[in-house]
Amino acid sequence: MVAIAARGLTKSFDDDGVAVDHVDLDVAPGELLVVLGPTGCGKSTLLRLLAGIEEPTSGAVLFDGVPVTEIDPRDRNIAMVFQDYALYPHLTVAQNIGFPLRTVPVPAADIGVRVAEVARNVGIADLLNRYPEHLSGGQRQRVAMARALIRHPSVFLLDEPLSNVDAGARSALRGEIVALVRRLGVTTVHVTHDQIEAMSMADRVAVLRAGVLQQVGPPAEVYADPDTLFVAAFLGTPRTSLLEAAVYAEDNRVVLDFGSQVLELPADDPRTAVLAEHHTDRVTVAMRALTPGVDGMVLRGKVTTVDNLGHELLAHVDVGGVPSPWLDTPPGLRAAARAESTPYGFYPAYDVVEPLPMGEVMVRVAMPGRVLPGDEMAVGVTLDDLLLFDRRGLRIRFIAE
Repeated sequence: MVAIAARGLTKSFDDDGVAVDHVDLDVAPGELLVVLGPTGCGKSTLLRLLAGIEEPTSGAVLFDGVPVTEIDPRDRNIAMVFQDYALYPHLTVAQNIGFPLRTVPVPAADIGVRVAEVARNVGIADLLNRYPEHLSGGQRQRVAMARALIRHPSVFLLDEPLSNVDAGARSALRGEIVALVRRLGVTTVHVTHDQIEAMSMADRVAVLRAGVLQQVGPPAEVYADPDTLFVAAFLGTPRTSLLEAAVYAEDNRVVLDFGSQVLELPADDPRTAVLAEHHTDRVTVAMRALTPGVDGMVLRGKVTTVDNLGHELLAHVDVGGVPSPWLDTPPGLRAAARAESTPYGFYPAYDVVEPLPMGEVMVRVAMPGRVLPGDEMAVGVTLDDLLLFDRRGLRIRFIAE
């Protein structure tokens, strides 16, 4: 097993700017690290840098403390699997799997044994005599994985390998990849834009945005305790609601003013005192799916859309808030700093270019339930439901550090 380390890793392209920006990252021997981020954030470039395929503009990649560029490519013992299966159509499954051994000093009698072994590991032992054209997408991806693993690599790099696989096969393959990596004990870096893949597969998740590493940690920790607004917004199904608010702390009361309504925070909770230090600050409030209720703090609004998910209903409830501009400003809005009074009680205000619904929150309704567009709904909110971020998009933590 190999330990991978990136130090100040940067890659710039003349036409497209900086793809990877001063990334520091460690992958422990035998760990399965998932690099998660949206399309175009630099995930694949980072993977190629880790493999030594791309030359960094600055910084270094180390395998067990040795710069990867100083290791001959033949001796790096890396296996890569790509989104495109890249199988040879004129070769059988067995021949495709065994192809990398053509340049490795392996006795011919052993090749068949190793092909059969790795085929069993990925669940395609019964497909060895077929040609790629007779395989499903999931089966082709298993062949590509077997071909990569037949050399017994020390490092396994996966570049969105499940993107071209149908949903049913994708779910099965996720579990199979994890089980295989655990069984082989190989250091693995998997890049994906799919948060379900990241949350279900990773020992740790590294969230990347525009080439900048946002946060690294166990999946549950990154989800529940995001460091930045981007991480909070990117992780979460259904999508995280992001609303602008102003903090007011007066006369022993602390409120979050959303413009059309306010939440008064419980005075006896020590977290309220921490937030009081941000009196008059404008913040972004991130809320994941809430539940109906009238206990404690309450937001009220009108149901605009209902998604029937079978096991539950997901109601979109317009609470009259203002969507946050700190990620990508929604189409139809442009932030405009100006000093005149606004109905929302904070600045900058918005110029509305075209009519848009105001900020909404997502509400889970257990089945059997009945919710219709146009219904009025009260939504219960607790301090545990609120993630707050400052003007820079950095987390405001309720507990002083």
